[in-house]
Amino acid sequence: MKKVKYLNVGCGSKLHEAWINVDMVPTNPLLQCDLTKGINFPDNTFEVIYHPQMIEHIPNKDVLYFINECYRVLQPGGIMRIVTPDLERITRDYIFYLEECLLNPSEENSANYDWVFLEMCDRAIRNSSRGQLAEVIGRKNLLN
Repeated sequence: MKKVKYLNVGCGSKLHEAWINVDMVPTNPLLQCDLTKGINFPDNTFEVIYHPQMIEHIPNKDVLYFINECYRVLQPGGIMRIVTPDLERITRDYIFYLEECLLNPSEENSANYDWVFLEMCDRAIRNSSRGQLAEVIGRKNLLN
């Protein structure tokens, strides 16, 4: 049986044992790969490349280079799947929780609004790994 070569780019801690897992800030057994400087594999290496919500973390000036690098290491006819945050859902949640805060003020509605506002801003302008969302998620006493 032919071994399939899959590349999981920017996977964080979500590893798959049948894939090669790389991230900008790796944890074992990840491979470190500064994606703004290239992908450290030969041309036509992978049948599948998957980016799970990571392309938005690459500086805009480096995105085209990164995509070209993906195509370089992707085999002809290969598959590349790019997953991005659902901006429509985030925006709808923002409007919903804003209205909830105005119509039904409560500590929980305020916490939900603060969360979605942070998510919207953090997703749009994050310039560090995991951003401010990681700090909030790491808190012991989250109301919501």
